[in-house]
Amino acid sequence: MPTGFPPNMLVAQRLFSTVGFLLLLTQRVSICHAQLAPEIGYVLPAGGRVGTTVDVVIGGYDWTPDMQVFVHDPRVKLEITGQPTGVLITEPPYWFGYKARGYAWPLAREFPARLTIPAGVSPGLIRWQVANANGTSPVGQLHVGSTPEIAEDPRRKSPQLLPELPITVSGQVRRIEEIDRYRFGVPKSGPVTIELTARRIGSPLHGIIKVQDPAGRVVVDVADTEGRDVTVTMRAEAGVIYDLSLNDLDFAGDRSYVYRLTLTAAPHVLAAYPAAGQRGQTRAVEFVGVGLATGTDALETVTRDVTFPATGDAKSIDVNVVTDWGTSNTVTLQVTDLAEAVETAAGESTMSAPGAVTGAIETRFGSDQHLVTLTKGQTWEIAAQAKAIGSPLDLELMVFGPDGKQIATNDDIAGTTDAGLSLTAPADGTYRIVVTDRSGKSGSRAANYRLSMTAPCEDVELSIPAQLNIHLGTVAKLAVKATRKGGFKGPIPLTLTGLPTGVTVPENLVIAEGKGDLTLDLTCAADAPAAASLCSITATPQIGGQAVTRQSTPILIATTLKPRFKLTPEGLDDVRKVHRGSTHLFPMLIERLEGYTGPITLEMTAKQQRHRQGLQSDEFLVPPDAKRVEYPIFVPEWMETTKTSRMILNGSAQIADPQGNIRTVLQRQELRFGILPEGALMKLTHGVGELKSAPGSELTIPLALSLAPVLQAPIQITIEPTEFQQGMFMADPLSLAPGQKETKIRVRIPEGVGHVGEQELTFRATSTKDGWPVVSETTVLIDIRPKP
Repeated sequence: MPTGFPPNMLVAQRLFSTVGFLLLLTQRVSICHAQLAPEIGYVLPAGGRVGTTVDVVIGGYDWTPDMQVFVHDPRVKLEITGQPTGVLITEPPYWFGYKARGYAWPLAREFPARLTIPAGVSPGLIRWQVANANGTSPVGQLHVGSTPEIAEDPRRKSPQLLPELPITVSGQVRRIEEIDRYRFGVPKSGPVTIELTARRIGSPLHGIIKVQDPAGRVVVDVADTEGRDVTVTMRAEAGVIYDLSLNDLDFAGDRSYVYRLTLTAAPHVLAAYPAAGQRGQTRAVEFVGVGLATGTDALETVTRDVTFPATGDAKSIDVNVVTDWGTSNTVTLQVTDLAEAVETAAGESTMSAPGAVTGAIETRFGSDQHLVTLTKGQTWEIAAQAKAIGSPLDLELMVFGPDGKQIATNDDIAGTTDAGLSLTAPADGTYRIVVTDRSGKSGSRAANYRLSMTAPCEDVELSIPAQLNIHLGTVAKLAVKATRKGGFKGPIPLTLTGLPTGVTVPENLVIAEGKGDLTLDLTCAADAPAAASLCSITATPQIGGQAVTRQSTPILIATTLKPRFKLTPEGLDDVRKVHRGSTHLFPMLIERLEGYTGPITLEMTAKQQRHRQGLQSDEFLVPPDAKRVEYPIFVPEWMETTKTSRMILNGSAQIADPQGNIRTVLQRQELRFGILPEGALMKLTHGVGELKSAPGSELTIPLALSLAPVLQAPIQITIEPTEFQQGMFMADPLSLAPGQKETKIRVRIPEGVGHVGEQELTFRATSTKDGWPVVSETTVLIDIRPKP
């Protein structure tokens, strides 16, 4: 893989070429012609401990150097501290054969950044977004922890020894087939809880966690097949060292496969009975979890008295269960004004209205029934909660009247798998409420639910999108939805705060009486700066004779610049054969818009289509006024000759907004380039097997070249250490005359390298054809061990 193209890559020397055989590979595809808004890729480490500041790397898709970062919790700061990398190509190894036809991971730029989490921030997930002159991103998640933290050591060849538990490891399954390995022990026998956080922070990782004891016996073997992350508790014996492995379910890997792995020497609570408590009450709560009573890996229960606050407006409290085996994870219990009961009879019980009951369904995909006496004409809000109380159940709710006929049902309410409905009793009598699990996770007291019945209470809840983009000088529509509760029908005044400079909305915004939505016209002045800000909408309806305040979640609004150019390949529906290991030029047409005549930088877009096995290109500068260029694409020698690949480019340009701020506009190419690899022009091989060496020694490696007759340029031989092998190997470059097919290269291993075990060192041969790179590589396995 070349580190860069030669100096004659400069487009000025290739402009307006009329080389007849230059091929354009394109295929018509449905691609949005609008500018590319940025997307969040990953953060490594993907969070930090409360009260700390952490240096992180942010991987962003279609990001520009002028990014703005917004954290929804204003106490937490995430600040970019330096310049970005270029677009990063997915690293080998690659999928071959059938699997090579699958998903192409987005290509990121990485930005150095600093994450500051002050004391007082609660552990959990923090929402954040970014924006630039092209638009806003969807919401990403950062993880805030409470335990000591370490980073994965990517250089290690053996399992990484973890310090004393509790500990959180921030890691990355960076390549396909990668397995991350760790080693841990405990001074006291008892439960150890292992929690993987990946999917919740936007990582594609479906983790498999396996733990083995020194005899190779498997103690833990769990897989995240549902994309919910996994938590598991095992019994660890004092003084025993355990090996933990973590990999993706499909053995996939990429820079975006980041994770947080937390190990705690303590039991884990899975459910509480009841899952809520009445305000001002102290009562016994039964906690169900692994290892709570005896420290084994069995499901057990303990009971603790819990006091629920009598004053204030707290809707929940956090509880940690103290046991002889350590302090459990944090359990959140709701605080209500209802009488909170626990189901006493399996399968069927009687409840009161208003009131609530916490229960467990005895069988997989089973049901519980609750009987309640209602009066004709009464209206009740019935809610069946599982997800809201941390349970894995997916609930369905059905209500049957006194005559036995079904009169109401609900599976999922908006935004959750929990169920809920409003019921007006059509007659006096006893009603049957059936709660059914559709997840298959029922059948154990580790999975609970809470059923509640409350009288309607008038209220309003606002919902808005998380992002909105407005071109300068235009009007954008913002849809505001109001969910009316408890029969509230009055008008809902709205106030929008935090708008970007130059953006206005009409005065006296009101959702009319009885209506559930309002579309706002946001007008952006033509002379406004291109900028973004985090905004919110506040509703102030009159409920029960008093003005109440209800606020929406934040929305990130950006004022954006219009496109300044359009990129289109020259030619249509053409797939061109290209020699593996060589560079090919593809003509690109540039239509300039809005009077823009300046330079344009071409680069690979983040989300490619059928981009396979390391196909790549460097940034490419288009001179001012140019309307046609020839873009070089390098085809690695390992690409399969049986599959076509595609490449899509972005163009970026520095533009001054109306206030003189220099911003970067980004435009995606229309259509695609297409490539079908064919035989290589050069092949580098070596004549050795595995080599053994030691620090302070030197190795001589014989190399051989197979060359196509058309390749008549000199050849340079170099070593290409990985980022983790820097300083481990040294060798002077070799220059070979045209046609020379054999040579030897001396590789030195400096003193002080230490015991690093087996290393695959890459050797590269680089030549040129028509002034562009032709490359071949081979690897030698070297086992470095200290001298006896």
